[in-house]
Amino acid sequence: EGSLVIPQIYKARRNLILETSAEQLSIILGSVLGDAYIYPQGKICFEQSADQKKYLLWKYNILKDLSYPKVARVIRFDRRYGKRNTSYRFFLRQYFRSLRHIFYVAGRKIVPDCLSEKLNPLVLAVWYMDDGHLEHGKYPLFATEGFSDNDIESLAKMIFYKFGVETKIDSKRRIRISGSCLSKFFKLVEPWVYPNLRYKLP
Repeated sequence: EGSLVIPQIYKARRNLILETSAEQLSIILGSVLGDAYIYPQGKICFEQSADQKKYLLWKYNILKDLSYPKVARVIRFDRRYGKRNTSYRFFLRQYFRSLRHIFYVAGRKIVPDCLSEKLNPLVLAVWYMDDGHLEHGKYPLFATEGFSDNDIESLAKMIFYKFGVETKIDSKRRIRISGSCLSKFFKLVEPWVYPNLRYKLP
């Protein structure tokens, strides 16, 4: 894990070579920490609820030269509540098999050590927009319950070493920004927070 490197250049079929911009790679990495899923063959799915369609389109517009040319509406029926849920999604083309190998072990999403060198305020902001919320209108939390305990601790350490932002891991295995570092955290992410997600700021 520690010897892996997250690439900026990716190879596809027929010797196609693709170079991502720093902005594109940051949005991909922040999304993978959040809601995005990398398929074994290397395509990446980005999906948001209908309420967050504009946020999804913001990602799509930046990533569209890497994407299949369609943002699709998805309707799922939730039998528990007898309700239809609408979301929107798009896929990046099958360039990203190497990222799949870095971020998944035995089919489970992990936090690779090499993420630390690519962690920047945009990665942090996209991850927060995907998987974060304000508790009590004040304390930012990241929904990290899907990661292992070791990976949650790794993420907390990366946030501290990269940004000097202290965190706590709560009883529900979520990462919470410490009260003494709220101002520092919001200063890092605020420039990137999409307008309809500014409710995640104080």
